[in-house]
Amino acid sequence: MSTFFDAGDSTVISDESDLYSYFHKFAKCENGRLVGLEAEFLGVRRETGKALSYEGRGGIQEVLGSLSDLCGYEPITEDQRIIALKKAASFITLEPGGQIELSAPPVKTIFEVKSLLDQFLSDLREIQKRYPEIAFLAFGIQPFSQVEEISWVPKKRYRIMADYLGRKGELAHSMMKLTATNQLNFDYTSERHAMDSLRTVLALTPLVSALFANSSFSGGRPNGYMSFRQQIWRETDPERTGIPEIFLRRGAVFGDYMEYVLGLPVMFVVRERDWIDMEGLTFRQFIQQGFRGMRPNLGDFELHLSTAFPEARLKQYLEIRGIDGQSPEMIPALAALWKGILYDDETSAEAFALVGDASPQDFKRLWESLPVKAMEAEFVGRPLWFFAERLVRLACRSLGRQITPEESRSECLFLSHLEETLLKPRKVPAQAFLDYLALQPRVDPSSVIRYLGI
Repeated sequence: MSTFFDAGDSTVISDESDLYSYFHKFAKCENGRLVGLEAEFLGVRRETGKALSYEGRGGIQEVLGSLSDLCGYEPITEDQRIIALKKAASFITLEPGGQIELSAPPVKTIFEVKSLLDQFLSDLREIQKRYPEIAFLAFGIQPFSQVEEISWVPKKRYRIMADYLGRKGELAHSMMKLTATNQLNFDYTSERHAMDSLRTVLALTPLVSALFANSSFSGGRPNGYMSFRQQIWRETDPERTGIPEIFLRRGAVFGDYMEYVLGLPVMFVVRERDWIDMEGLTFRQFIQQGFRGMRPNLGDFELHLSTAFPEARLKQYLEIRGIDGQSPEMIPALAALWKGILYDDETSAEAFALVGDASPQDFKRLWESLPVKAMEAEFVGRPLWFFAERLVRLACRSLGRQITPEESRSECLFLSHLEETLLKPRKVPAQAFLDYLALQPRVDPSSVIRYLGI
């Protein structure tokens, strides 16, 4: 749901065939592949633990203004309100409930990913000094606020999305306002590499999402889930979320993904800086018949790609989406895990083979059990920890092979934190947080912020 800054490429699409080569042109050479990070954090009031409003003292708009003043970001406005910031190639954007997101530029190594993340967190800590009454949390869901208590960020895009998704799922507004995630972007070298990578990610996503489950506390108490965020997504819009089974099959091509997105309803397009509700027309219908005298263009298609929400999706790169918001220490570990899996063909094939013999029913059962059980679920008769340990070993070996003359350190260093924190104690972040709360004299905003604060 990143900020869309202009109407995009105005090249008219007159036929579906105009899109046949779209994904091909973004393929990179093997040595040119990069890693991109999008990381969301939750702003709250220290006294109550409730989400920051957009307006008012210490509200999100004022926070963005202070980031601009203190840290050199350039404000981006809509209707004279600050809705995003830009500095060099980094963007700071807002999700619908005021979740603040770093959209970092793609870089070569996880060491660089960590450096960009550390700089952003340093900026947020400067804001906490200026506004000691607020705190920023690294978690998958707002811990105290109810959905109706959170104000909407005043972006036209979000007004249309709220209406559209509100008709599709009972928890759609909870997804938009309450939840936070970390997303990772990876390049592909060819059609085959892109679709194999998509298949591998979708097959492994239930396992990785379970390992990083981190949204077990909301509404001021344990919510009965390890990943309530994942459960919320299941009740958002089944048409455009989840794990599309077609992409788990061998032999899928770009045309299959194109069929998927062309069949989805278009939420909106932009004309002369105005956001227009498309009233449920699919993109294929938009191409065939137009809408109110408008013809679709490439900018419309690229905006449409950003409104498909499977657990991994294709854009100009492969975007991995299915992870609860993590602690600052765990985010580079997550990035290293996926880089180890995806940027070495042998490892990618071995990683898929760990789960590749499972049936669609096996994947479905695992996916359905994930929100409550996380890593306590079983898959094809084995505990999920069995698969996680092997996956991390594969990724570490791969990262050792990815060392370059420019960076002699192995990125497997980041996986050691994952091993020590998750694998050895066999405890996901959500359970570790619940165990911490169980030891507190009382569960209140200060104890929650002490654990989850950046």
